[in-house]
Amino acid sequence: MIGRIIILNGAPRSGKSSIARVIQESFGGVWINLGVDVYEQATPPRYRPGIGLRPGGERPDLEALVPGLYAALYESIAAHSRLGLNVVADVGHHDAYSKPLDCLADCARRLAGLRCCLSVFAAPSKSSWRGVPPARWKKDM
Repeated sequence: MIGRIIILNGAPRSGKSSIARVIQESFGGVWINLGVDVYEQATPPRYRPGIGLRPGGERPDLEALVPGLYAALYESIAAHSRLGLNVVADVGHHDAYSKPLDCLADCARRLAGLRCCLSVFAAPSKSSWRGVPPARWKKDM
């Protein structure tokens, strides 16, 4: 059986990590948290904050790594789900880097066909979705 996936997207301090913990403690079954905080701890210190880069060109020297880091994270989320584990991931998708990186469309493609839900908290501006609105994510939890 394929595990369920909940992606919590939003600005820093919008409650994503707290909600992820509640999901782990309250929902039935095993829920693995593979969010930005967990991923940052797995990222070598010299490449941090990695996918946690904030809008505005915070570390342009790291931006080239961001698409690959997101791809690896979402492949891991998909692999966990395919193995029957539920996943909750608190992330902070935006595209306000020094140049658009278009990570969201690639992340959505990697979860295609899986039981996935995207929840948005304190959402980034519509321009940061770069034409890939949340409605394109599967919401059949």
